[in-house]
Amino acid sequence: MKSVDISLQRYLFPNINEDGWKFISVLAFLTVILAMIWLPLGLISLAVTIWCFYCFRDPVRVTPVLSDAVVAPADGFIVSITREKGPDALGLNNKNYTRICIFTGLFDAQINRIPIKGKVSKTFYDAGKPFCGSLDKNDIGAERAMFVLRNPNNLDFVVQQTAVFCSKRIVNRYHSNDEFLAGQRFGFIRGGGYVDLFLPDKIEPLVCVGQRTVAGETIITDIKSDAPRIEGEIR
Repeated sequence: MKSVDISLQRYLFPNINEDGWKFISVLAFLTVILAMIWLPLGLISLAVTIWCFYCFRDPVRVTPVLSDAVVAPADGFIVSITREKGPDALGLNNKNYTRICIFTGLFDAQINRIPIKGKVSKTFYDAGKPFCGSLDKNDIGAERAMFVLRNPNNLDFVVQQTAVFCSKRIVNRYHSNDEFLAGQRFGFIRGGGYVDLFLPDKIEPLVCVGQRTVAGETIITDIKSDAPRIEGEIR
């Protein structure tokens, strides 16, 4: 593995996703115009531009090379872990899953990553309403994208992205039959949202509610582990 860059430049000027430059450019131009009109407005716009710059950062991640490890698909913190049926939209409503919900906030890196090596076998996208006005991830008007990832052991994992409040924020780069390695980028949600990872039945998560996750690095579970589900304490 190459040496890790720990320079100050890495933190002040991180890699930026190509999709973000158009937003950053528009905001930067607007900042100049507003500053010429009234300086306080320009400073506010500058703050928004800096936020947008870091919102679209695309940091390098080091993914553990373990065939049985499942890594986090998103940066953020785990808000819920529940037992439920698979998504009906993917024809998995007859299978049991453990659903791990990760919330990606406004200041988290937005890039989403593949949790485990596998092939995309099914996809689904719902554009939702242009403006649903709700922050509830279960709102039927929310924009939603999901896909089934079948690993070499023929286990079906599901990744679901949900953009609350308004739509047209999910961007993805995958299609049916695409093959990925764990940790590879597959898309993102502009401005953050919810990313759910559905683990097949009898695979227990090795994380708990409240923990922070790092996309492509945090190990969510080991598919061959026989460890029981863990609980966490605030300390």
